[in-house]
Amino acid sequence: MCSIKFYILINYQDQKAVVADDIPPPVPYSAPYPSAEQPFLETDIQYSNLGMLTVICFHCYALHFECEKLTFSRVNHPKFDMCWLQGQIQLPFLQPLTEILHNYLTGDDYFSREFHNNIQQHNAAFSMISVGVKIDNSVTRQSGPYYFKIQGELHHLTGALLSHADQTPIYVQIYILNTAKQLNVRRANNNNLDPVVMDNIQTMLLDSHLYIGQYCHAYELIRDKPADEQQEVRIRLHVDLQHDQQTHNLSTAEEITVIIPEEEVYYAIDNRDIVLQARGG
Repeated sequence: MCSIKFYILINYQDQKAVVADDIPPPVPYSAPYPSAEQPFLETDIQYSNLGMLTVICFHCYALHFECEKLTFSRVNHPKFDMCWLQGQIQLPFLQPLTEILHNYLTGDDYFSREFHNNIQQHNAAFSMISVGVKIDNSVTRQSGPYYFKIQGELHHLTGALLSHADQTPIYVQIYILNTAKQLNVRRANNNNLDPVVMDNIQTMLLDSHLYIGQYCHAYELIRDKPADEQQEVRIRLHVDLQHDQQTHNLSTAEEITVIIPEEEVYYAIDNRDIVLQARGG
């Protein structure tokens, strides 16, 4: 059982009891509050309807709201400033997925689920480059949630094309090995991944990835040099600073596959030179 207490106030002039519930509440202070301190009321919310997301851009076929089009554009030919800059930017369409990758991404069998559950590790296992960054460990080694804090710029880092004899190949160095050795190295580094899935992904990349053939071609150029010259093979692309860098940029060449900025190369004239060498260190 619970007990209920009534608090009674005595009015000594009328000599009668007044129940506290009968006393009117005090009048609240009527001074205005700042806008940020006003109480939140849903009745004060004003809703805006942008309409349907059905207006198609004629350049990239992206969907927009009617209110996003430029004021001078026609109703039957809407134009949008935020979308491809009215056709000034030309981007190629994405290539269709290979059959292996499409099956793994859309399937629900054992191998597809294994790929989904370890997709980040699969991506790292077949990566050609790593992250070039200087990590600030002042916060990463503290307690609490993990932080990733860097100093300076974040960029892709391509290492040397050939590994040293006492080192295990990593990243692009794996791709110049024969097919069986490639799979063995990746399985040794990722023994929890399914070997069938790794074999299929490797086969897919070797058959369809453009840069793998170019990396292998660069390795063949180095391998064909005399043994005493292989350690000093370097290919440099030089930027002529006397020309406009926006119009006289570096031309492409089929023989060049990997570009490695090497700060310690003694004959690099300035930091705009791009040097390819056989080994680093």
